[in-house]
Amino acid sequence: MNFLCPNCGSKKSLSKHSIGKNFNEGPYINVKFEIQCAYCFMDIPSSLSENIEINKIDEVRSLWIDKYKPVHLKQAVKCSKCNRKYWEIEKFLFERQISIKDIFYQTFNQNKKIGDLICKICDPKAFK
Repeated sequence: MNFLCPNCGSKKSLSKHSIGKNFNEGPYINVKFEIQCAYCFMDIPSSLSENIEINKIDEVRSLWIDKYKPVHLKQAVKCSKCNRKYWEIEKFLFERQISIKDIFYQTFNQNKKIGDLICKICDPKAFK
């Protein structure tokens, strides 16, 4: 796989995975796979980061910044305590050589449809 992150320019990736949800509209409607960047930890649609031709890099970067990234930022999972988004948590943990597996746990919240997510940074003892 030839990877290039349109967010930070890194050529190293961590993993390729299927997208976790289906979108009914917007730029993510046809996205099936994302690739996680090894530097910024963002999940980038594979169509914007895999096997990109050199002469298309600026076009792809503009697509990411103008169309995909705003949706990604809006939909991103974040900690209910510190408000860090998942990639910020994963990068923080990775840089400190702490496992980035299972970075959240969920608590019950009577006032919401879903529970609150608490990250491994805010409550490291819960992950031992």
